Formats: sequence, structure tokens, C-alpha cells
Amino acid sequence: MNTVFTIIPRFLKSPREFYLSVQRGENLRGKTIALFVSTVSFLAVYGFMTGLSHSWLQAISTGIKMPLLFLLTLAFTLPALYFFALALLNIKFSVAQAGVVVLSGIGVTAFLLLGLSPVTLFFVLTSSNYPFFQLLAVVFVAISGFIGLYYILHGFTWVDKNYELTGGSLGGLLLRAWVLLYGFVGAQMTWRLSPLIGDPQYPFVLLRPSRDNFFVDVAKALQQTLGFNINLTPDLAGTVICGGMMALVALVLGVWLGARAKTSSAKTPPTPVEEAASPESNVKAT
Repeated sequence: MNTVFTIIPRFLKSPREFYLSVQRGENLRGKTIALFVSTVSFLAVYGFMTGLSHSWLQAISTGIKMPLLFLLTLAFTLPALYFFALALLNIKFSVAQAGVVVLSGIGVTAFLLLGLSPVTLFFVLTSSNYPFFQLLAVVFVAISGFIGLYYILHGFTWVDKNYELTGGSLGGLLLRAWVLLYGFVGAQMTWRLSPLIGDPQYPFVLLRPSRDNFFVDVAKALQQTLGFNINLTPDLAGTVICGGMMALVALVLGVWLGARAKTSSAKTPPTPVEEAASPESNVKAT
């Protein structure tokens, strides 16, 4: 179990070595199990702390729902990425390798949310403002999720050794489209599994999606927290949603392009095996 709960910290210390081992297909099953168990555990802890703002029953419910939110989103969106990449780009890496890459990013998100759990508990103990808790959870999950997406996009640049997915404009477009799909499915999944926090004015219920959607609920929470009095019509909600999604996509793309530029500018020396297999070394040997 020590290996299970330390795989993400060890991964963060040297992600390049981790992704290169995934590229070589080393122990994919063990990596998948360790990432799955640690991710579920970390997300369950954060969900439990978040649900405590309502009641113990809500804490247990959210502790179960939070891992379901991320893992179901992964289950619904990963096949789309892999099948389209296979059909359009003839990629060589397997769905198991792609799954480990995406699960590693979700694991990073879960690890960061675990670190934010004490902060969440502090606000649970010192505040009872329901809209504030909604915004706090959205901000924490959004920040952690963006960092997790960075590792996913960065990981594909290492696992995709032939650069079918990450080396051309079509592959880049496919990855950006998948990021959008992942975000929309995750937001819809959040709404379908709600309440994740629970309004203290109402008793505990297992599932009760609002009449609106995730984005409108967040906009209303922002209004109530900041004291704005805006009539949130469907047109205005659509504008806010589209503008927010464009800003999120721009941020993700900026992080990804920055990572690509950093990776391409950093010339790493070849490994002894690669150096021995190069034509120059063969000439010198003769």
C-alpha cells in the first residue's frame, strides 16, 4: 500500500521518467491500479471535507460522488480521444497507455485537492455561507483540474514517440477538442451528481439536480456571494458560459503551448542505450 499512496508524489518528482516508462509499456497494469486507488482515496477525502458543510450524510455522499465524478468523466471521454486519434492519425500507442496518461493527470488533480482539504475544513468550521462554499469548491477543482490537464497534455508528448498526435496541426486540434469535451462532460456530470455540497436550508438528499445547469448555478452562486442583483436570462447565461469556456480554453492552450516550447528548447542528452544505437557511435566503434 505504501507504493499505491506514494505513486503520485514520486511521479511529480520525475514525470519524464514516468511517461517514458509508459511509452515502453512497463507495468501498465500496476501503474493503473496504483493511480486508481490513490486517486479514489484522495478525492474521497476532499469530497468528505466538502460535504461536511451540510451534514455527515452529505459528507459520506460527496466522498463517494467526488471520485465518481472524475472517473466517470474519464470513462465517457477517453474512448472518443483514442478512437478519433486511431482513425485520423494512425497512432501507435495503446488505449492502456493513453489511460495511464489521463489517469496520471486526474491523480495530480486529486493530490492537489487532498492538499486543499485542510483549507476546506477550515472554512467548514468558520463559515456557513452556502453560495461561498459552492464557489470555493468550483475554484479549487478548477485550479487543480487545469494543472492535471497540463500533465495530461505534457504526458502525451512523451508517450506519443512517433508524434502522430502531438506533432501536427490535426493532432493538436484533436487534443484541444478533447479538452473541451472533457470539460463539458465533467460539468454535466457535476450537475447530474448534485448536490455535492448541499444547501443547509434543505434536508439531505442523494440526488437533486437543479432546474438550471452547472454554469447557471455557478453564476447564481457568484451573484449571491458578491451581492449582485442581475436577472440571469438564458441569453445572458449563454454569454457568460461561452465567454467563460473561451477563457478556460485559452488558459489550457497557453499552458500546453508553453510546455511544448519548454520541451522543445530543452535538449536532453541521449541515454547510453540510445547513444550506443546511433549511427555515429557505430562509425566510431569501427
